[in-house]
Amino acid sequence: MAIDDRIGKTLELLGPQDDGLFDGVLPEDIPKALAKVGAVFNPIIAVASAVQSAFDQKDQADRIKAAVRAICDELYVIRETLPANVSEALDSKWFRRAVRVVVDEAARADDENRAVMLALIAVHGCFPRGMDKPRQEDLAVYIRDIAQLGTDDTVMLGLICEAHKDAVRNAPNMNDPNGFNHHYRTLKEMADRRGLHPDDCLALGLRLAGFGLAHHTEGSINDQNEVRFRPTRRGLYLLELLNKAEASFENRSS
Repeated sequence: MAIDDRIGKTLELLGPQDDGLFDGVLPEDIPKALAKVGAVFNPIIAVASAVQSAFDQKDQADRIKAAVRAICDELYVIRETLPANVSEALDSKWFRRAVRVVVDEAARADDENRAVMLALIAVHGCFPRGMDKPRQEDLAVYIRDIAQLGTDDTVMLGLICEAHKDAVRNAPNMNDPNGFNHHYRTLKEMADRRGLHPDDCLALGLRLAGFGLAHHTEGSINDQNEVRFRPTRRGLYLLELLNKAEASFENRSS
């Protein structure tokens, strides 16, 4: 089934924007309604079994509907830039896993905006290029990681990546550890301007390192003039996904 046909049929099943996908549907029958959508839009196959326990409240269903719609909308928006093997990608196991994670996290999200953001991240993570291409296999993990990050986490990740952008540009393979030595003080100054306490910088850096998004470098971590964390390639990629999703979200809102 062509991508335009899949998107159009799925949106038709979802109904108008302001209509409730699950209006008049008993909670125990909601998975069947999702399965009906999944029968047409292959990446959502098996969603029903994955989210059977998520429909305790109607607002959870609304967030899931918003996420599914966002996936369809964004695929349509970027359809001209999609690779020739788009159908193969959308039928892949890794994309089905990613959509199931989006649905799972959308059910737990604070609001529909958060659910939509996760959906946009899923779409933009489908077709990485160059050295990042193998990361599509791990798309579900990226979505899960992003769902667990807080605002302070993403702010700190952004600061780390920004402070070291010159070092990354000069050594994109991260094979020159000495190239980062000149930027730890810059990171400290940037964190100070954001009002981040040095102890919070340490805690956030170590938390990001736990996700594999930052690396604590050798040296005196007690040096009050430096914050000794650099980004990893995984961290740079995740931040890129976040930035693309945020740009798409702003375009949807404008």
